[in-house]
Amino acid sequence: MAKTSGSTVIVGFDLGHGESALAKTYTDKTAPPVVLDIGSTGAGRQHVTAVAEHPGRGVLVGREATEARGVTSLYLAFKSPEIERDEVRIPIRLFVEKVGRDARERDHDLSGARPVRWVFGAPSGWGDELIGVYGELLTQAGLTDVEVVRESRAAMLYARDSGEVQIDRDQLGGCVLIADIGSLTTDFTGVLGYQPGPPIDAGVQLGAGLIDRTILERQLSRHPMADALRETLQDSRFERLRLELLCREAKETFFRTDPSRFVDDPEATVGGTRKVVTRAGNAYFEVELTAAEMEAVLDTPQPSLGNRPWRQAFRDALHEAAGRLGRDPELVVLTGGASRMHFVQEEAREAFGADRVLLGLEPELAIARGLTLAGRMGLHAAGFRADVRKLIKGDRVGSLVQDRLPALGERLGAAVAEGITERHVIPAFRRWRNGEIATLDAMAEGISRALQAELAASDNTRLTEANIAWQNELRPEIEELTRPICHRWHIPPSAMELPSVQVSGGELTVPFDSEAATEVLDNIAKVVNVVVAGVVAMTLFGAGTAIIATTGPFAVIIAAVVLYIGINEGREAAMAKARQANIPVMLRKFGGENRLVSKLRQGAEAQEAQLAAAFSAQFIEDGGQRLVSEISKSIAADLEVLARDAELFIS
Repeated sequence: MAKTSGSTVIVGFDLGHGESALAKTYTDKTAPPVVLDIGSTGAGRQHVTAVAEHPGRGVLVGREATEARGVTSLYLAFKSPEIERDEVRIPIRLFVEKVGRDARERDHDLSGARPVRWVFGAPSGWGDELIGVYGELLTQAGLTDVEVVRESRAAMLYARDSGEVQIDRDQLGGCVLIADIGSLTTDFTGVLGYQPGPPIDAGVQLGAGLIDRTILERQLSRHPMADALRETLQDSRFERLRLELLCREAKETFFRTDPSRFVDDPEATVGGTRKVVTRAGNAYFEVELTAAEMEAVLDTPQPSLGNRPWRQAFRDALHEAAGRLGRDPELVVLTGGASRMHFVQEEAREAFGADRVLLGLEPELAIARGLTLAGRMGLHAAGFRADVRKLIKGDRVGSLVQDRLPALGERLGAAVAEGITERHVIPAFRRWRNGEIATLDAMAEGISRALQAELAASDNTRLTEANIAWQNELRPEIEELTRPICHRWHIPPSAMELPSVQVSGGELTVPFDSEAATEVLDNIAKVVNVVVAGVVAMTLFGAGTAIIATTGPFAVIIAAVVLYIGINEGREAAMAKARQANIPVMLRKFGGENRLVSKLRQGAEAQEAQLAAAFSAQFIEDGGQRLVSEISKSIAADLEVLARDAELFIS
């Protein structure tokens, strides 16, 4: 496989709401990512996401930040989409700057001659604009090459390429549900055929931090100095954050403990103690978690979850995620430190089947490892994207559309002319014959207006169906243009196939559910349909009346009128005179209605084909270049979307 030259160090920086971790890999190696020891204080493979400013010691992070006395600021669990707030923006910058500096000092790979790319994750629910703002903030922390990718993609790459999840690579080509359970949110993301779709549940703040706060409140309510402690916590945000951290660590210890210990001894406890200075004296805040206490915590109604207990809310979220997938997932991958909680795994197995639920060896480090893989894949994919852009910016797509434009004109002409005799010409002829329409020219204008109104009706899909049929015929030829690029980068050609578009119940649909398919649908189907409708309208309001008046079934009427009223001039002059004349009603009725109507119906197919050909030529003349331009731009946008997801095949 072609790759970019040179070797770059990729650092995956999982800046989590509760804990953070770093991992690294290299663009010129295929070995699994290595987790970094990131703390200057020997904090090991994970940091508590905490940062403090001390007047003498400077910026402190992790455990050192939470334990230090005399700090002027302390921030804990500060990752949030509200980046414009100082309480979010300032600690992110301080934390990233300090951790990054410590990592460079401890690891010579990060401070040597080789370039370093820092890859951060963002929740699935963050939009592109917010991710851009987040990336700009991270560069202000002294990192020169920063990339932000969605954590759902990192989780999928972790499952596929890290080697820590016992999974058949082909399984990831099916329907996969990835659940990343963190302190702030639980993000569910569906993956179909390697293509991550939009977040399934990005709106529920279903983070494990709620459990920490519930433990704190329950332990506090039983403390003999509860009032004094509450007063202190009200006055000191720092002390409240420290006690929440104590509760979090007790919770993590509980779920790391073999469950059999609590079965054998229901009174067995885990926990910790912290001294808190209150106005009433020193209070020792002790956290004690038994199996019964944890059950009570998990069953406590949460106001932010609609008064549902955390466990119930998680169960509901699982079932909602399954419903939105539209099918049962073949595989469920759990990531995030909170996925170690026993009941989380049990609920997932209950919902989807024990044989479908997978948990990595170290789920709390899954995103950090996955981010490094995403960064490596991104650099390898640069050449692939360059090839796709070269195709898009060249003239091959436009030339192909130009060559196939007459076929589109034919389909549109047929869509406009088909059935015009029965629906419009015969009824208009009868109204003219009865004196309701003054001239044959006025009759042609009325038919043109009625035809345009009919085509513009929301329940009329003839133009759309003609357009979609033509686009679907064009698809294989576009795929022939992308096939050599796919072969060069060892990507299945199907990854760059434009999805087949259909019309069902008046709505445009695609045969599978994916973000790429949705974006392609918005581009080539809806945008081009607007252009097609505009071209047809321009023709019908312009040359359309003349075409209708001189071609197809209408010409049969004029010829009959010329014969009946005996205009004795050359053919063209006679027909023009007949169209403009306000013929007396009695004379209009000469010759009988039924015979002419029968003649119109007998020749309808041939006459409408003639009319369709005239319309086809006029559509191309009126709007051909606009159609070529808009269709080419839409295809280019669609290929960009497909290329983004096809990158997932590059490792």
